[in-house]
Amino acid sequence: MSTVVHTKDRLSGIVQSVGRRPNDVPRRAWESALVFALFTVAYTWFGYWLVVDLHVVGFETLDRLNRALMVWHNDPAKLSAIGFDYPPLATLLIAPLAIVRGLVTSLAVVPLASAVFAAFTMVAFNTMMRRALVAAPLRYAVLLALGANPLVLLYATTGTRHFVWIALVVTALGALFAWYITADVRFVMLAGISYSVAALAGYTSLTFFVLSAIMIGAILARLGADGTEVEGTVVGFASPTIYVVALWTAFNFILLFRPFAWITRSSDAAASGGLETFSAVELLRATGELVLYGAPIAIVVLPALVFAGIARGNPFALWLGVMLGAAIIMPSAAVVLRLTDSPMLMRNALPILLISMIGAIWLARSAEEGSSIVAALLVVALVISVPWTIQAMKTYRYQNLEAPFAAAITTGESQEGAETLNNEKVGIVSEQAMAEYISNNVSRDNSILTDNAQTYAVMMLTGHPEYFFDRIDRSDGPWKVAARDPAAHGIDYLLMSRSDNGDLLTKLYPDAVTDSDAELRPVYETPRYVLVRVPVGYQPGGVPTGQLGES
Repeated sequence: MSTVVHTKDRLSGIVQSVGRRPNDVPRRAWESALVFALFTVAYTWFGYWLVVDLHVVGFETLDRLNRALMVWHNDPAKLSAIGFDYPPLATLLIAPLAIVRGLVTSLAVVPLASAVFAAFTMVAFNTMMRRALVAAPLRYAVLLALGANPLVLLYATTGTRHFVWIALVVTALGALFAWYITADVRFVMLAGISYSVAALAGYTSLTFFVLSAIMIGAILARLGADGTEVEGTVVGFASPTIYVVALWTAFNFILLFRPFAWITRSSDAAASGGLETFSAVELLRATGELVLYGAPIAIVVLPALVFAGIARGNPFALWLGVMLGAAIIMPSAAVVLRLTDSPMLMRNALPILLISMIGAIWLARSAEEGSSIVAALLVVALVISVPWTIQAMKTYRYQNLEAPFAAAITTGESQEGAETLNNEKVGIVSEQAMAEYISNNVSRDNSILTDNAQTYAVMMLTGHPEYFFDRIDRSDGPWKVAARDPAAHGIDYLLMSRSDNGDLLTKLYPDAVTDSDAELRPVYETPRYVLVRVPVGYQPGGVPTGQLGES
């Protein structure tokens, strides 16, 4: 005899809203669109001044834009140009910006490559503050104060890839923020989709994904959900990300025979500088300096979240504290696990700062009638931190373009020729001069042999990747064959880097770079590059195979 189970009884163990939309703040698409448009325009305008006029631009951005150009304009066009050096979506998501060559060569799209994602982040923060019932004037004040933060400004306006994945992580956490308030399980699914995209835009996001999955299960269990609901919700949240990670691992195995190379060999793990040996005390001090100079509000927000979570029975606050703590210790953990050769860079403070913001917004909501006071204090703290962070950028030891950026915005002077604190030259005049010469004197496809891993900036600034016979065109094997006998493969020129930075052609023809080769004569030189003509019938003297090993 069958038993009839009524819907009320079937759903008795479910603590989430299913099949209906619970009470939530009213949707304001116009406000979100306005926030997005204003920050996109502001960051693009500021970034154009910074990049084009003051020459504060990172070469990693130029590399990704060159790859994006190859997707559309190589001969033939190659989606494989995205490669494995960066998380794939870090390049693919900016590929539409490279459809028009002139916008790339003018550098106009460089700030837009990050401004769009930074603006999207601001929309997510505005929505969170609306759900926290923060008054509109205070919301806008918080957004302006955060938007003017020097770290945010630098990475939002110079085309870097960090805001690509950070925007998606903030969106995911904002969705979980909404889920905890409304009990609407659809927000969990939205967070899962956001994390699945973030996973292939920046591998660091996987740490926050794992913590979020644990948080969802723990909160549901604490609220009294039965095992079926906990399991179903966590599986539904995690499935998209697990799928894309498994797929990317399979691609790495099929194409590189190294399934986990994306973890240890990507640019997320190796960017610049050399890995030093840190003692435990040095790591602790470096972590403290990173927080103190890059995200000082975390010093107040972290203990406040822990207190609210434990003393006031606020599990979401406690889990936000766990995520903020994870963001703080991740740079040190990467050093300990030797997953980075760029330890404790100041840019690592950016996720700490933004997760601190989410925590502060949650504290404002938890304060109920005191939410305006918390929001006002947040504005004050953000404003005070602006000169503090600018000053720290000038002296902080581990950095990329922070010192030139601080000098540029405080003096208004071009940083062309300046040096970073790790002795890297700033500026792109050499690249622009070489690109202009090539554009004016070369018109045949595949006539310039070059190692694109070192000369990508010149390639990008020409706007014509089809002129170059590079390692992406036909893979490393055929490229190395052509490099040993360029004349036999119809090569007219060799474009080489002057510096000892791993350029395979420079290693192969060192005398040509120094203008001491009797046959390979330079036709144009800049401080960083040399363009050498290959004579008809040129016969190389023989090069040891080892000179063309893996770079």
